[in-house]
Amino acid sequence: MFPRFTRGAVGALMLGWCYVLPAGASLNQPADTETYADLLVHLDSRRLEAPLLLLADQADAFDPRQHQENVGHLNQNQALLQQIRDRLPGDNLHWKLAGASRRLLAVPEQRPSLAALFERYCRQAVDHTLARTRLPDPYRAITTLDQPVALASENVASGGVAAYLVHKLADEYSEEFHFFNPEIDGDALKITLRRQVFSGKIGSYTSRVILGEDGRYQWLHEPYTLWQNNAQDPLNVLVAPVEETLHILLRPATAQAIDTRLALQPPQSLDDLQQVVDEWMAVEEAVVGGLVARLMPEIFERLLARPLDGELARSLANRSAHAQYRYLQEGIRVVARLGLLPTVALYQARPLGFKGLLSLDGEANAATAPSPVPLLLEGPIGDREPSS
Repeated sequence: MFPRFTRGAVGALMLGWCYVLPAGASLNQPADTETYADLLVHLDSRRLEAPLLLLADQADAFDPRQHQENVGHLNQNQALLQQIRDRLPGDNLHWKLAGASRRLLAVPEQRPSLAALFERYCRQAVDHTLARTRLPDPYRAITTLDQPVALASENVASGGVAAYLVHKLADEYSEEFHFFNPEIDGDALKITLRRQVFSGKIGSYTSRVILGEDGRYQWLHEPYTLWQNNAQDPLNVLVAPVEETLHILLRPATAQAIDTRLALQPPQSLDDLQQVVDEWMAVEEAVVGGLVARLMPEIFERLLARPLDGELARSLANRSAHAQYRYLQEGIRVVARLGLLPTVALYQARPLGFKGLLSLDGEANAATAPSPVPLLLEGPIGDREPSS
């Protein structure tokens, strides 16, 4: 972290992290002859943190929690405050928040052989999933991202979802503060605090529920999904293409269930709406998780020449610490009893019928912490973060 000062009509100070790949660092490049089983060796590398490609840039993205952290940082950094006082006339120091923004960034996969191997694996894993569930292919492309892309300009009307494969995803939150003396006309000092965090999201697919002026709810399903090929547990990376495909294909049924619930019992507040959405996202995680538990041993056996049953069970069990997976083990039990095709048919036709088969008390409700990704009105629905 380093400061940079510029004075003019408005001064500037920027605080941020700069990530570089150490000179001579090995990229752990797999050989062209390696098989899908070798992905388990290469996908746990955490060395690549640059360059960063811009995927989305959202202005006016105020985050109360991060704002409080930034204010706390300013209050505790007496050296910084003294530098500000030294550059402003008078002793009456005031500040105001001038703006907040958020950016989604991605580190591209820079190892060509690994990128090609992972892309082929994703396509074959998806093809197996579609063949076994008899569901339609939702993708217009499954491709490795090697340059910036404007996700906000992705065309929903173009049909199909684009799956972008990256090495890592990062969230960047910035706030711009103006420091000034109200008693003296003159320059202000602008300070930008920028925090960049690698999110750990291995797979994500976002839907939005929007409350229209007529009081009706409308759904917007993003025409893209992001798959990260880096995780502490590489097994989660191999599961993500199957898991996200199922979320995409079953999301319309979840949205229908939410619409029905809202029509029968209209929410009285955003908190009420939040609870309805959170509950049904947990149900969707249960059906998807149950299908994943059935499909992945087949895919591992076919593509990696070993089923990895024990490793998969442990990986899924590790998710139980997150509230959004509170019905996951029940979902695995129900799908094992019903079978793949009956489960898919039941959830698509009567999602409430599937929910009724889950045990929603006792151990399944033990996780009471908030979902890792809040699901809000006018906000994302369905960003999932498998434990990694």
